Amino acid sequence: MRTVLLAGGGTAGHVMPAIAVGEELRKMGFNVIFGGGCGMEKSIAEKYKIPFFGVRTVRFSRRNPFENFKIPFVLKQGAAEAKKVLSEYKTAAVFAKGGYASVPWALAAKSLDIPVLCHESDLSMGLGNKLISRFAAKVLTSFPETKGGICVGNPVRSEIFSGSKERAMKKYGFSGEIVLIFGGSQGAAAINECVFAATKALTAVSEVVHITGKGVSAPERKGYIPVEYADDIADLYAAAHTVVTRGGAGALAEISALGKRMIAIPLPKSRYSRGDQVENAEYYMKNGQCRVIFENELGVTELVRAVEREQMLPVRKPVNSNAARKAAEAVAEVISRRLDY
Repeated sequence: MRTVLLAGGGTAGHVMPAIAVGEELRKMGFNVIFGGGCGMEKSIAEKYKIPFFGVRTVRFSRRNPFENFKIPFVLKQGAAEAKKVLSEYKTAAVFAKGGYASVPWALAAKSLDIPVLCHESDLSMGLGNKLISRFAAKVLTSFPETKGGICVGNPVRSEIFSGSKERAMKKYGFSGEIVLIFGGSQGAAAINECVFAATKALTAVSEVVHITGKGVSAPERKGYIPVEYADDIADLYAAAHTVVTRGGAGALAEISALGKRMIAIPLPKSRYSRGDQVENAEYYMKNGQCRVIFENELGVTELVRAVEREQMLPVRKPVNSNAARKAAEAVAEVISRRLDY
Protein backbone atom coordinates (compact mmCIF):
# COMPACT_ATOMS: atom_id res chain seq x y z
CA MET A 1 0.00 0.00 0.00
CA ARG A 2 1.55 3.28 -1.12
CA THR A 3 1.72 6.22 1.29
CA VAL A 4 0.70 9.81 0.57
CA LEU A 5 1.57 12.56 3.03
CA LEU A 6 -0.84 15.46 3.42
CA ALA A 7 0.99 18.66 4.39
CA GLY A 8 -0.48 21.81 5.87
CA GLY A 9 -1.48 23.54 9.06
CA GLY A 10 -1.83 26.75 11.01
CA THR A 11 -5.53 27.25 10.32
CA ALA A 12 -8.45 24.96 9.53
CA GLY A 13 -8.44 26.34 6.00
CA HIS A 14 -5.09 24.66 5.42
CA VAL A 15 -6.13 21.41 7.10
CA MET A 16 -9.77 20.52 6.36
CA PRO A 17 -9.42 20.45 2.55
CA ALA A 18 -6.39 18.19 2.93
CA ILE A 19 -8.44 15.90 5.19
CA ALA A 20 -11.12 15.77 2.47
CA VAL A 21 -8.52 14.70 -0.10
CA GLY A 22 -7.16 12.17 2.39
CA GLU A 23 -10.63 10.61 2.70
CA GLU A 24 -10.73 10.06 -1.06
CA LEU A 25 -7.18 8.72 -1.19
CA ARG A 26 -8.06 6.15 1.47
CA LYS A 27 -11.05 5.03 -0.61
CA MET A 28 -8.64 4.54 -3.50
CA GLY A 29 -6.45 2.25 -1.39
CA PHE A 30 -3.66 4.60 -0.32
CA ASN A 31 -2.17 4.85 3.15
CA VAL A 32 -2.44 8.46 4.35
CA ILE A 33 -0.32 10.32 6.91
CA PHE A 34 -0.29 14.02 7.86
CA GLY A 35 2.67 16.36 8.20
CA GLY A 36 2.44 19.80 9.78
CA GLY A 37 3.88 21.99 12.48
CA CYS A 38 2.62 22.45 16.02
CA GLY A 39 -0.80 23.98 15.36
CA MET A 40 -4.36 22.67 15.36
CA GLU A 41 -3.48 20.27 12.53
CA LYS A 42 -2.30 17.68 15.07
CA SER A 43 -5.62 17.39 16.90
CA ILE A 44 -7.60 17.49 13.65
CA ALA A 45 -5.52 14.73 12.05
CA GLU A 46 -5.87 12.61 15.17
CA LYS A 47 -9.65 13.12 15.15
CA TYR A 48 -9.72 11.60 11.67
CA LYS A 49 -7.37 8.81 12.76
CA ILE A 50 -4.58 9.94 10.46
CA PRO A 51 -1.05 9.46 11.85
CA PHE A 52 0.48 12.89 12.46
CA PHE A 53 4.06 14.12 12.36
CA GLY A 54 5.15 17.60 13.37
CA VAL A 55 8.33 19.43 12.43
CA ARG A 56 9.74 22.87 13.10
CA THR A 57 8.02 25.51 11.01
CA VAL A 58 8.23 29.28 10.62
CA ARG A 59 5.80 31.73 9.07
CA PHE A 60 6.44 34.92 7.16
CA SER A 61 5.78 37.91 9.43
CA ARG A 62 4.05 41.00 8.08
CA ARG A 63 4.15 42.65 11.50
CA ASN A 64 7.85 42.30 12.24
CA PRO A 65 10.07 41.92 9.13
CA PHE A 66 13.15 41.27 11.30
CA GLU A 67 11.55 37.97 12.35
CA ASN A 68 11.91 36.78 8.76
CA PHE A 69 15.70 36.58 8.99
CA LYS A 70 15.36 33.25 10.80
CA ILE A 71 13.20 31.66 8.08
CA PRO A 72 16.02 29.94 6.12
CA PHE A 73 17.50 28.39 9.26
CA VAL A 74 14.21 27.06 10.66
CA LEU A 75 13.14 25.80 7.23
CA LYS A 76 16.39 23.87 6.92
CA GLN A 77 15.82 22.24 10.32
CA GLY A 78 12.18 21.46 9.55
CA ALA A 79 13.01 19.97 6.15
CA ALA A 80 15.67 17.73 7.71
CA GLU A 81 13.12 16.44 10.22
CA ALA A 82 10.54 15.93 7.46
CA LYS A 83 13.00 13.91 5.34
CA LYS A 84 13.25 11.29 8.07
CA VAL A 85 9.47 10.76 8.09
CA LEU A 86 9.16 10.68 4.31
CA SER A 87 11.99 8.18 4.05
CA GLU A 88 10.69 5.96 6.85
CA TYR A 89 7.26 5.68 5.23
CA LYS A 90 8.65 5.37 1.68
CA THR A 91 6.25 8.14 0.74
CA ALA A 92 5.02 8.04 -2.85
CA ALA A 93 3.79 11.65 -3.03
CA VAL A 94 3.17 14.76 -0.94
CA PHE A 95 -0.08 16.72 -1.23
CA ALA A 96 0.75 20.22 0.04
CA LYS A 97 -2.16 22.41 1.02
CA GLY A 98 -0.19 25.62 1.15
CA GLY A 99 0.71 27.83 4.09
CA TYR A 100 3.93 27.92 6.05
CA ALA A 101 3.42 24.47 7.63
CA SER A 102 3.52 22.72 4.26
CA VAL A 103 6.77 24.28 3.05
CA PRO A 104 9.35 22.14 4.94
CA TRP A 105 7.53 18.97 3.87
CA ALA A 106 7.50 20.04 0.23
CA LEU A 107 11.19 20.99 0.33
CA ALA A 108 12.04 17.66 1.96
CA ALA A 109 10.09 15.80 -0.71
CA LYS A 110 11.91 17.73 -3.45
CA SER A 111 15.28 16.77 -1.99
CA LEU A 112 14.23 13.09 -1.98
CA ASP A 113 12.80 13.24 -5.53
CA ILE A 114 9.28 12.57 -4.22
CA PRO A 115 6.59 14.21 -6.38
CA VAL A 116 4.74 17.13 -4.80
CA LEU A 117 1.28 18.39 -5.68
CA CYS A 118 0.10 21.66 -4.20
CA HIS A 119 -3.41 23.04 -3.92
CA GLU A 120 -4.35 26.70 -3.53
CA SER A 121 -7.67 27.44 -1.85
CA ASP A 122 -7.66 31.21 -2.33
CA LEU A 123 -8.29 33.23 -5.46
CA SER A 124 -4.69 34.49 -5.42
CA MET A 125 -1.82 32.18 -4.59
CA GLY A 126 -0.27 32.43 -1.14
CA LEU A 127 3.44 32.74 -0.43
CA GLY A 128 3.93 29.09 0.51
CA ASN A 129 2.35 27.79 -2.68
CA LYS A 130 4.19 30.34 -4.81
CA LEU A 131 7.39 28.69 -3.61
CA ILE A 132 6.14 25.10 -3.86
CA SER A 133 4.57 25.60 -7.30
CA ARG A 134 8.03 26.21 -8.78
CA PHE A 135 8.90 22.53 -8.45
CA ALA A 136 5.48 20.85 -8.01
CA ALA A 137 4.51 18.02 -10.33
CA LYS A 138 1.01 19.54 -10.44
CA VAL A 139 -0.53 22.76 -9.17
CA LEU A 140 -4.24 22.61 -8.36
CA THR A 141 -6.53 25.58 -7.69
CA SER A 142 -10.00 26.29 -6.36
CA PHE A 143 -10.84 29.10 -8.78
CA PRO A 144 -10.61 29.07 -12.60
CA GLU A 145 -9.12 32.57 -12.48
CA THR A 146 -6.15 31.56 -10.32
CA LYS A 147 -3.08 31.66 -12.52
CA GLY A 148 -0.57 28.87 -12.82
CA GLY A 149 -2.66 25.81 -12.04
CA ILE A 150 -5.45 23.39 -12.94
CA CYS A 151 -8.82 24.25 -11.40
CA VAL A 152 -10.42 21.37 -9.48
CA GLY A 153 -12.37 23.41 -6.90
CA ASN A 154 -11.94 23.50 -3.14
CA PRO A 155 -12.06 20.04 -1.47
CA VAL A 156 -14.96 19.65 0.98
CA ARG A 157 -15.30 16.87 3.55
CA SER A 158 -18.10 14.40 2.82
CA GLU A 159 -19.35 14.60 6.40
CA ILE A 160 -20.70 18.13 6.01
CA PHE A 161 -23.45 16.69 3.81
CA SER A 162 -24.71 14.36 6.55
CA GLY A 163 -25.51 16.89 9.30
CA SER A 164 -28.64 16.56 11.42
CA LYS A 165 -30.77 19.56 12.36
CA GLU A 166 -32.56 17.47 14.99
CA ARG A 167 -29.29 16.44 16.61
CA ALA A 168 -28.19 20.07 16.81
CA MET A 169 -31.54 21.17 18.26
CA LYS A 170 -31.28 18.52 20.97
CA LYS A 171 -27.69 19.44 21.86
CA TYR A 172 -27.99 23.25 21.85
CA GLY A 173 -31.61 23.73 22.83
CA PHE A 174 -32.86 25.97 20.02
CA SER A 175 -36.34 25.38 18.62
CA GLY A 176 -36.06 25.89 14.87
CA GLU A 177 -33.79 27.15 12.12
CA ILE A 178 -30.92 29.38 13.20
CA VAL A 179 -28.50 32.02 12.04
CA LEU A 180 -25.07 30.41 12.40
CA ILE A 181 -22.22 32.87 12.95
CA PHE A 182 -18.53 32.08 13.09
CA GLY A 183 -15.29 33.86 12.27
CA GLY A 184 -13.15 30.89 11.30
CA SER A 185 -11.21 28.32 13.27
CA GLN A 186 -9.73 30.97 15.58
CA GLY A 187 -12.72 33.28 15.95
CA ALA A 188 -12.85 36.92 14.87
CA ALA A 189 -12.82 39.85 17.27
CA ALA A 190 -14.56 42.34 14.95
CA ILE A 191 -17.43 39.95 14.22
CA ASN A 192 -17.73 38.97 17.88
CA GLU A 193 -17.97 42.58 19.05
CA CYS A 194 -20.64 43.40 16.48
CA VAL A 195 -22.69 40.28 17.29
CA PHE A 196 -22.49 40.96 21.03
CA ALA A 197 -23.87 44.46 20.43
CA ALA A 198 -26.54 43.08 18.08
CA THR A 199 -27.87 40.18 20.18
CA LYS A 200 -31.16 41.91 21.01
CA ALA A 201 -31.87 42.86 17.40
CA LEU A 202 -30.66 39.55 15.97
CA THR A 203 -32.74 37.40 18.31
CA ALA A 204 -35.80 39.39 17.28
CA VAL A 205 -35.18 38.03 13.77
CA SER A 206 -34.02 34.47 14.50
CA GLU A 207 -32.41 32.20 17.04
CA VAL A 208 -28.63 32.48 16.83
CA VAL A 209 -25.73 30.10 17.40
CA HIS A 210 -22.45 32.02 17.57
CA ILE A 211 -19.09 30.24 17.56
CA THR A 212 -16.93 32.81 19.35
CA GLY A 213 -13.52 31.17 19.59
CA LYS A 214 -11.89 30.05 22.82
CA GLY A 215 -11.60 32.25 25.88
CA VAL A 216 -14.25 34.78 24.81
CA SER A 217 -16.83 36.10 27.27
CA ALA A 218 -20.22 36.42 25.57
CA PRO A 219 -23.48 38.05 26.77
CA GLU A 220 -26.50 36.06 27.90
CA ARG A 221 -29.79 36.42 26.08
CA LYS A 222 -32.71 34.16 25.27
CA GLY A 223 -32.40 32.85 21.73
CA TYR A 224 -28.65 33.56 21.58
CA ILE A 225 -26.35 30.57 22.06
CA PRO A 226 -22.60 31.29 22.20
CA VAL A 227 -20.15 28.37 21.98
CA GLU A 228 -16.36 28.57 22.01
CA TYR A 229 -15.80 25.76 19.52
CA ALA A 230 -18.04 23.34 17.64
CA ASP A 231 -16.86 19.92 16.51
CA ASP A 232 -20.30 19.26 15.02
CA ILE A 233 -20.33 21.98 12.38
CA ALA A 234 -22.21 19.71 9.94
CA ASP A 235 -25.18 19.56 12.32
CA LEU A 236 -25.13 23.33 12.79
CA TYR A 237 -24.98 23.83 9.03
CA ALA A 238 -28.02 21.57 8.69
CA ALA A 239 -29.94 23.70 11.19
CA ALA A 240 -28.95 27.06 9.65
CA HIS A 241 -31.08 29.07 7.26
CA THR A 242 -28.26 31.66 7.01
CA VAL A 243 -24.55 31.46 7.78
CA VAL A 244 -22.39 34.48 8.64
CA THR A 245 -18.67 33.86 8.24
CA ARG A 246 -15.33 35.37 7.30
CA GLY A 247 -13.91 35.06 3.78
CA GLY A 248 -11.87 31.93 4.29
CA ALA A 249 -11.98 29.82 1.15
CA GLY A 250 -12.73 26.60 3.01
CA ALA A 251 -15.78 27.93 4.83
CA LEU A 252 -17.11 29.64 1.71
CA ALA A 253 -16.77 26.37 -0.23
CA GLU A 254 -18.55 24.33 2.45
CA ILE A 255 -21.46 26.74 2.82
CA SER A 256 -21.77 27.09 -0.96
CA ALA A 257 -21.74 23.30 -1.41
CA LEU A 258 -24.72 23.11 0.96
CA GLY A 259 -26.62 25.88 -0.81
CA LYS A 260 -27.03 27.90 2.37
CA ARG A 261 -27.74 31.62 2.39
CA MET A 262 -24.43 33.24 3.23
CA ILE A 263 -23.08 36.55 4.49
CA ALA A 264 -19.30 37.05 4.32
CA ILE A 265 -17.39 39.56 6.43
CA PRO A 266 -13.85 39.14 5.08
CA LEU A 267 -10.69 39.97 6.98
CA PRO A 268 -9.35 43.14 5.34
CA LYS A 269 -5.89 43.51 3.88
CA SER A 270 -3.52 44.57 6.67
CA ARG A 271 -0.34 43.53 8.42
CA TYR A 272 -2.30 40.43 9.49
CA SER A 273 -3.65 39.49 6.05
CA ARG A 274 -2.59 39.72 2.40
CA GLY A 275 -6.20 40.47 1.45
CA ASP A 276 -7.07 36.97 0.23
CA GLN A 277 -10.36 36.86 2.14
CA VAL A 278 -11.61 40.03 0.45
CA GLU A 279 -10.77 38.56 -2.95
CA ASN A 280 -12.51 35.28 -2.12
CA ALA A 281 -15.66 36.96 -0.81
CA GLU A 282 -15.91 39.34 -3.76
CA TYR A 283 -15.65 36.39 -6.15
CA TYR A 284 -18.53 34.58 -4.42
CA MET A 285 -20.57 37.79 -4.34
CA LYS A 286 -20.06 38.41 -8.08
CA ASN A 287 -21.27 34.88 -8.74
CA GLY A 288 -24.40 35.37 -6.65
CA GLN A 289 -23.37 33.00 -3.90
CA CYS A 290 -23.16 35.38 -0.96
CA ARG A 291 -23.73 38.85 0.41
CA VAL A 292 -20.64 40.75 1.58
CA ILE A 293 -20.24 43.26 4.42
CA PHE A 294 -16.75 44.77 4.44
CA GLU A 295 -15.31 45.14 7.92
CA ASN A 296 -15.06 48.95 7.73
CA GLU A 297 -18.82 49.01 7.05
CA LEU A 298 -19.76 46.49 9.72
CA GLY A 299 -22.23 47.59 12.39
CA VAL A 300 -25.32 46.37 14.19
CA THR A 301 -27.72 47.86 11.65
CA GLU A 302 -25.78 46.51 8.66
CA LEU A 303 -25.54 43.01 10.13
CA VAL A 304 -29.18 42.71 11.14
CA ARG A 305 -30.40 44.19 7.86
CA ALA A 306 -28.25 41.72 5.90
CA VAL A 307 -29.68 38.76 7.86
CA GLU A 308 -33.23 39.99 7.28
CA ARG A 309 -32.62 40.40 3.55
CA GLU A 310 -31.01 36.98 3.22
CA GLN A 311 -33.99 35.33 4.90
CA MET A 312 -36.25 36.75 2.21
CA LEU A 313 -34.21 35.17 -0.59
CA PRO A 314 -34.80 31.64 -1.91
CA VAL A 315 -32.34 28.96 -0.83
CA ARG A 316 -29.28 29.02 -3.07
CA LYS A 317 -28.46 26.18 -5.44
CA PRO A 318 -25.73 23.96 -3.97
CA VAL A 319 -22.37 24.33 -5.74
CA ASN A 320 -20.17 21.28 -5.30
CA SER A 321 -17.28 20.59 -7.67
CA ASN A 322 -16.35 17.17 -6.24
CA ALA A 323 -12.91 18.72 -5.77
CA ALA A 324 -11.67 16.22 -3.19
CA ARG A 325 -12.08 13.33 -5.62
CA LYS A 326 -10.49 15.28 -8.46
CA ALA A 327 -7.48 16.20 -6.31
CA ALA A 328 -7.07 12.61 -5.13
CA GLU A 329 -7.20 11.40 -8.74
CA ALA A 330 -4.49 13.93 -9.63
CA VAL A 331 -2.29 12.52 -6.85
CA ALA A 332 -2.91 8.95 -8.06
CA GLU A 333 -2.10 9.97 -11.64
CA VAL A 334 1.23 11.52 -10.65
CA ILE A 335 2.18 8.40 -8.66
CA SER A 336 1.16 6.10 -11.51
CA ARG A 337 3.12 8.17 -14.04
CA ARG A 338 6.20 8.01 -11.81
CA LEU A 339 5.90 4.21 -11.53
CA ASP A 340 5.48 3.80 -15.28
CA TYR A 341 8.52 5.97 -15.87
